[in-house]
Amino acid sequence: MSNNNETNLDALILAAATKEPQKTAVLISKIFDDSSFDKENSTAQDVANRIRVLVEDGKLEAAGNIRRWRDSTVRLLGKSKAENFQI
Repeated sequence: MSNNNETNLDALILAAATKEPQKTAVLISKIFDDSSFDKENSTAQDVANRIRVLVEDGKLEAAGNIRRWRDSTVRLLGKSKAENFQI
């Protein structure tokens, strides 16, 4: 995968990610549904690999083993709406 493709994929992932945790599989599905995603030159595994890099780079936070898409969650760093709510 070229650096330009990686940069575009990273941008799609960060745009689809939220501060609320979501299943890794759901995030990958959102990327595939995006009209600007290049389905001919990228696979779900490519998306998963970039998610892992973004977690390692501190741009996303993961819970669980992100290699297991259905059993892990990812989110943007920062507090979620629920965490910001105080009684």
